[in-house]
Amino acid sequence: MDGASAREITSSPGPALTMITNEEKGLATAASESFKAGNYTACVEQLKKLASNGKRDPKVDHNLAVAQFYQSGCKNTDEFRNNLTQASKLAQLSLNELDSLEDAVQGVFFFNHAVILFHLRQYNDATRILEKLFQIIEPLAETLAHSVLLLLIETYLRSQQPDRALFYLNYLEKVLLGNDPTPKKNQGSDVQSGKENENTTSEKYEMQKPILNKCKTRCFLGLRSMKACKRELKHMMNSAGSTTTTLFMKSNFEYLRQNYRKAIKFLNSAPQSSNSRVTGECFSSMYYNNIACIHFHMHKYNLAVFYARRAIQENINAVQEIPRKQGCELSGRPMKTLSLNCHSELLFNIGIQLLYSGHPLSAFDCLVEAVQIFPCNARLWLRIAECCILADKQAEVKRNVTTNGDENRGIVKSVVGTGIYRKVVLVSGTSTNASSSNGQSAAMPEATLDFANLCLCNAFNLLECEWQNSTTPLTKSASSAETDSTDLPSSKQQGYFHLKPAPPSQPLKSSEVISLRCSILACSAYVRLGLRDFTCALENAEKLISQPQVSGSLKYLGHMYCAEALIYLDRISEAIKHLSVDVSDVSILYQGDQGNKEKTENHTDGELPEGGAMTQMYPETLQTAKATMAFNLATAFCMRGEMNKAKRCIMQACSLIPQSEVPPQALLLGIIIELQCGSTQLALQMVKKQQLIPYYKATEISHHEPTPILPPVNPNQKPVGMPAFSQSQRPIGTPGQGGFRPIAPPIGQPIPLPVGQPIPLPVGQAIPLPSGQSIAPPVAQPIGPPMSQAIGQSFGTAISQSPNHGFGPNLGQSSPLMGSVPVSGGFLGNASQGNLLAPGHGRGVFSPVGSTKSTWNNTTWK
Repeated sequence: MDGASAREITSSPGPALTMITNEEKGLATAASESFKAGNYTACVEQLKKLASNGKRDPKVDHNLAVAQFYQSGCKNTDEFRNNLTQASKLAQLSLNELDSLEDAVQGVFFFNHAVILFHLRQYNDATRILEKLFQIIEPLAETLAHSVLLLLIETYLRSQQPDRALFYLNYLEKVLLGNDPTPKKNQGSDVQSGKENENTTSEKYEMQKPILNKCKTRCFLGLRSMKACKRELKHMMNSAGSTTTTLFMKSNFEYLRQNYRKAIKFLNSAPQSSNSRVTGECFSSMYYNNIACIHFHMHKYNLAVFYARRAIQENINAVQEIPRKQGCELSGRPMKTLSLNCHSELLFNIGIQLLYSGHPLSAFDCLVEAVQIFPCNARLWLRIAECCILADKQAEVKRNVTTNGDENRGIVKSVVGTGIYRKVVLVSGTSTNASSSNGQSAAMPEATLDFANLCLCNAFNLLECEWQNSTTPLTKSASSAETDSTDLPSSKQQGYFHLKPAPPSQPLKSSEVISLRCSILACSAYVRLGLRDFTCALENAEKLISQPQVSGSLKYLGHMYCAEALIYLDRISEAIKHLSVDVSDVSILYQGDQGNKEKTENHTDGELPEGGAMTQMYPETLQTAKATMAFNLATAFCMRGEMNKAKRCIMQACSLIPQSEVPPQALLLGIIIELQCGSTQLALQMVKKQQLIPYYKATEISHHEPTPILPPVNPNQKPVGMPAFSQSQRPIGTPGQGGFRPIAPPIGQPIPLPVGQPIPLPVGQAIPLPSGQSIAPPVAQPIGPPMSQAIGQSFGTAISQSPNHGFGPNLGQSSPLMGSVPVSGGFLGNASQGNLLAPGHGRGVFSPVGSTKSTWNNTTWK
């Protein structure tokens, strides 16, 4: 065989080696040049000629699939997916089994499959493939290796894991700079060759530098590393100018610093982006979503809901404008538009915002739809339970108004009769909020306490099973590290690989997991009391008290719930122990969050710190908390027949709060005690005045130590005689003959106690503080949760500080209904620190324009 007809042997994914003729080699070279020149039609024709020789080469089939996909304008995704699968089968590969990936030649098949999964928003599957490719990145071609790293970084940013993204970004930067810790062997010792390689590497880095700056900025925003982020933003502004992406990121930066007015200013100055079909992003939807997240953290919840609805409508309009091919789910539309629809994340954000604005039923509908897409988010299940709790509370208030009449009438329900036959009917001192499922299954999604119980069970199980599976203890996040990216340790050293995922918000850190567990236990105890399952309520409340890092407010509620459950179980002595504890703290900050207190209070716009949306549902001050516990302790003593101790407890409570803040249950309790002691006249006066007269008078007298000096008696002044009672005129309160009948039966007989359960707010009245912060805004982390905490956080998880924060689902971070809000838990408030409603920590999703834009070729030519 002469040299002209010699055949060359090339390796292929197949089991056998394929001989390639010079003619075939020429066709392959021409096809490659046509592809690089963008002449996809000529490339397809040349590849078809190459494949028509009767030899089935998986490389040729793969490249033909890629060329045809580009020829269609990257629209025939279904066809490309099928052709890629067929080519991989010919190479004896299974794209769903990573074990079949053995060498670098096969890597291009899996990379292109990962690209498809990424655009379908199947980030976990895409990450598994890319992590596997990273393990064999050394033998990969340089272009393919860079594409793998860029796609892996973008995938981690989309899945709210900026710490991992930064780890691979540092590795990529070192590779491009030629400082790879494991460099390949240099096969040329010539100095001139070394200089040429150095110049080539420098040119490549300069070309990739804008992409690297953008990715690093997004990583630092996600990690809340403000100093490093400010430095990268400055570089972006100098190189790229005031583009839409740059201004959105600057707005995100100011949002995280709580400079909300400046954040709005940057958003309004951003230029309109191009068509969503080209960019794959809806600028108007992101704009309204981020505006909603900002207003959410400014405690303007109704205005936030207004803008969130605009964001949903803009998203619907953008999706409807996308052309579709009949009969094909993915074809007929550019591949970039496959991830355009952010409806689920926007629903998550608006659900948190509606919850904070006092519309639990509407919030329930939104969150139930969102949980079908994000079923593994424990914080989201907690938010749904909070919707059920608040809806039940509002229904209870309506029932009481219907049953007892106008609230302005106090404890008097109605007055019947006239004259000596006039009777006063008092309101009921107890309320029953048992199951209201109307006989249907508790699993049906309806805003009832039964469904809330199921949601809380789901949240607790998700939290515990994932926590127990973690083998490495969680450590502090790098979000507080104001250091350079090169100083940050690796992800494995920081334990980030064991953070608990909470899409669409940021993953939960160890402190957020602890606060979320406390919130779930508090809500569970409250719900069990409402369902009259006192044994389970007592168990959950005792678990809450025993938590090592529970906030003062939740620990207070835990003692109150324990006491109420024990009273119903007729274990009054044990209940008295819980009601006799010393209350010294009712703050909503967990022990792990104390270090962030100053950051929360350090805001520049004069806005109130996050929290306090529904503060009327639990004691705001230490004095109110002590008074409430004293009233409930008086109830326990009254049920045990110790009236003197009960009186002293009421007197102590009255000395702590003004008379206008005394709950009606306490007034009923005082009336019962006076009737039990035989002071009928005093009880009647308390009914007329609707005040705890003797207790407040005693308190006032105790404040005046000097004894009043009485004037001398006038010896010429005779005593004034009292007129005799006539038959028709009898003292008020005298039984019989039309007089006012006693409220209670005669002494010696059992007396029904209107307040047979602990009173005021905490006991069955207050909505628990699941995440240790009051309901205020994500987790929101809103979508981040809003769009760039990227979808899944507040501004940029609407709606959770996290107890869920985020610029963009967290409504990103979230916090519980009574105290924690999803705030960075996410908006979505930590939402991240364990705030309710994410709004981030459970807050909104913040997705800067261009942040989700591919920075690599969708497919790699091999």
